[in-house]
Amino acid sequence: MSEKKSTKPKKKPAKIAAEKKPAKKTTTKTAAQDETVVSEKSLVYIDYSATTKDDGVVFDTTMEQVAKDSEIYKEKDRYEPMLVAIGWNWLLGALEEELIGMKVADSKTVEVPPEKGAGERDPSKVKMVAKAKLAKHKHQPVKGQQITFGNERGVITAVLGRKVRIDFNSPLAGKTLVFDVTLRSIISDPSDKLRAVVKRRMPGIPEDDFKFSVAKKIVTIEMPKETRYIQDVQYAEIGIAADVLKVFADAKEVKLVVTFDRPKPLEGNTT
Repeated sequence: MSEKKSTKPKKKPAKIAAEKKPAKKTTTKTAAQDETVVSEKSLVYIDYSATTKDDGVVFDTTMEQVAKDSEIYKEKDRYEPMLVAIGWNWLLGALEEELIGMKVADSKTVEVPPEKGAGERDPSKVKMVAKAKLAKHKHQPVKGQQITFGNERGVITAVLGRKVRIDFNSPLAGKTLVFDVTLRSIISDPSDKLRAVVKRRMPGIPEDDFKFSVAKKIVTIEMPKETRYIQDVQYAEIGIAADVLKVFADAKEVKLVVTFDRPKPLEGNTT
């Protein structure tokens, strides 16, 4: 679900002949810079808390204090506004649709029925599994334990003799979900869009360490050398390229560049 938060370079003024009076300076903004309402192609940051309608239990949030108060806080999770590119399914489609038309600082409550959320419960996904099979996968037969079995994730709901009952439905299946959403910002400036996209994929590297340029529909992102030490960095880079092409419809190519300088020789070393 939580799931959760480029710049068209300004045209240089044309050279003016010495005998002509300088043109009056004017400030112009593109339609994108004037964007004040979420549209079908907006890039926005939102905060939200998600609860199940029947019992009001919070199961996801972008806000740290809410997570702590709801006892779902995890130290490794990031609690900050979530970046959403409208129309690209970075969030539940039913929730994305409700963001359209909102303005910065607007808040609203959105109900998502099961068929548009985690789906209805499927009885066929409740299975009996022999304890011996669980033992081979190094799982203990304990009621309430969440396990990964094969390619499925499930919860042990009962221990019955030599077998256990495992529910492989999503914990949210069959439930109406309620989202309390606040629109924090709409990103209009192209360079800010690039920074947001990079931060989404590489949150541990300062945004200012990246350099961006756009020319002839080619977006170039100069990556700091520190990114080489990120585990599975190639997947993050693929994600950045894909996100840039989504956010910038006119871009035809994305280049990710890492530059390594020749190290300076040690003092006194002439070899």
